[in-house]
Amino acid sequence: MTDANHSTAGHEGNPSQGRRLRFEAFEVDFRERELRNAGVRVNLQRKPFQILELLLRQPGALVTREELARHLWPDLHVSFSHSLNTAVNTLRQALGDSPVTPRFIETRSGLGYRFIAKVEEVAEKVPAAARKRYDSREGPYQDYLKGKYLQSKLTRAELGKSIAHFEAAIGQDRRYAPAYAGLAETYISSGALGLLPPREARRKAQENARIALDIDPCLPEARIAMARVCHLFERECEPAEAECLRAIELHSDHVDAYMQYANVLAASGRLPEAVHKVRRALDLEPLSLTVLAQAAWIYYICRNFEEAANQSWQALILEPRFAPAQHTLGLAYEQMGLYEEAITELNNAQQCSENNVAILASVGHTLARTGKPKEVEAVLEKLSQLSREQYVSPYWLSIVHTGLGAESGALTALERAVEENDIWLIWLKTEPRFDGLRGTLGFARVRDRLEDRLSSSKA
Repeated sequence: MTDANHSTAGHEGNPSQGRRLRFEAFEVDFRERELRNAGVRVNLQRKPFQILELLLRQPGALVTREELARHLWPDLHVSFSHSLNTAVNTLRQALGDSPVTPRFIETRSGLGYRFIAKVEEVAEKVPAAARKRYDSREGPYQDYLKGKYLQSKLTRAELGKSIAHFEAAIGQDRRYAPAYAGLAETYISSGALGLLPPREARRKAQENARIALDIDPCLPEARIAMARVCHLFERECEPAEAECLRAIELHSDHVDAYMQYANVLAASGRLPEAVHKVRRALDLEPLSLTVLAQAAWIYYICRNFEEAANQSWQALILEPRFAPAQHTLGLAYEQMGLYEEAITELNNAQQCSENNVAILASVGHTLARTGKPKEVEAVLEKLSQLSREQYVSPYWLSIVHTGLGAESGALTALERAVEENDIWLIWLKTEPRFDGLRGTLGFARVRDRLEDRLSSSKA
């Protein structure tokens, strides 16, 4: 905006003129004069809020210092420079923004400011009475519940049975949106476990998540499934985050939405925010095995290994043979230097799982760290055998080679993972076991190649 006399009144047709606007995890309600960060209210004084309001009403446009002064102090004709600087700095602190590397507010020296993040209008919540109900005690609902239960077991046999139940629900009601969301989640899990190649898992998950959303855009489960598709298969954090926020908006206590949001944040390096979402999920379901194991993984990624071990133990107290928690406990012990304990827990996890490649790779990595090359060779041979029966992610091969200190082998496996669009690459930025590789030129080349591939796929 270059005209100093321009005002917000001239933006009647701007789509950002809605009552509620969202940018990243923040949401602004102009009627209530509230700023929230992932649903948590942020205390913001009146003047900084007025600046935010004016910037959001004109996203991407230059708002001059003179216009801001007239907006904040309309009846004063004195120097406003210091007060304006203070108010802008207060706003930046509330947003966690930096004047040097801004995510939200860009300074145009001597001129004014621009709001540079993507801004979208938030649709009004659909009243609960207007939402379609799916929880009848007969018909497709029963098959849906059985599908969800079997899906949580995360084995080849159980996932196959869950698909059958979701399809049975759809057979009874072609517009039963939760079943399509359930199918999407099952195909995502199948891809993560190597039971389907990444390309096939992506196609089936995306197709079913889209059907669920087309049928019912207000179904939180459909939003969460689409968030996982965006994050795992497309590695697009911004759309994934938006889907998580929409799910939370539709159902403020939906634990899966908070856990998926934590995954998005942790994978992208926003670790304190990820921990915040994990704690919210734990508050909602403190006795859920799945939530406890996922929380342990997030704490592991955030390098809080003691808390990762603690959350793993909380799950194992409830179910001593729960492989995901045994796995995260082993990972935490390894990072804490407790190698014998780590190998014990990882072997326990392996015995309680069904050829889980991630667990097998973790066993290999820890054995390598403890100087047992012959046993590591046995792990690599087992992975080779499994590759003749199912998809074995090169990502996990790179984990084993990293434990051996075999930089060339680790990087070659990661390059293959990039070519195959492997879904586990979402953790490339934050997985602790890659810390020793991150400073190398080869790792930087892998990261750049991944970015190039993502850019070309969007072109």
